[in-house]
Amino acid sequence: MVYRLIMLKDSPDKENISSINNKTLVIRRGDEKDLNDFFELYWISSLEHQDYNEKFDTLKTKEECKKFIITRQKEFLNDKDQIFFVAEFDEKIVGVITGHIGKRDEAEVYIKENIGFINELSVLPEYRKSGIGKKLIEKILSELKQRKIEFVGVGAAYNNATAIKIYKSYGFDLEGIWMVKKL
Repeated sequence: MVYRLIMLKDSPDKENISSINNKTLVIRRGDEKDLNDFFELYWISSLEHQDYNEKFDTLKTKEECKKFIITRQKEFLNDKDQIFFVAEFDEKIVGVITGHIGKRDEAEVYIKENIGFINELSVLPEYRKSGIGKKLIEKILSELKQRKIEFVGVGAAYNNATAIKIYKSYGFDLEGIWMVKKL
């Protein structure tokens, strides 16, 4: 299923995009009623992430994860430094992106103390390669720029070529590597 997306209007909280068959994709701020759908997308992404490092990224039960993730995301809704957008297609949430503004490690020694982070990007598998993920990235980058953030960080598994390619296409550069050793 491939959609050609055309921007109709841009506002701070809502962005409408029309597909070739006149159905509408809406990108808007996420809220409490979106948390179950958010978790389902988060869960799909987490299961896929296990494929990159099964030994290190083995998940707890879905129920344990859901309770934690929804509780945490609900708390984030009240934090001005947390960012949460959803993409709806035909009133169904098909993608999410979250991020935050925070201090970098050892911020006290750097001139640029605060940076933006992209925490989670997930699109339902049947809607991938439609441009929805890119629109979500553009939305969060625009939000961070409006908030005067100059640098944005994102993490991706070293062997997740798709994610790395997408982020590089937005100008992200490799600045470090996180390494793990089993003891």
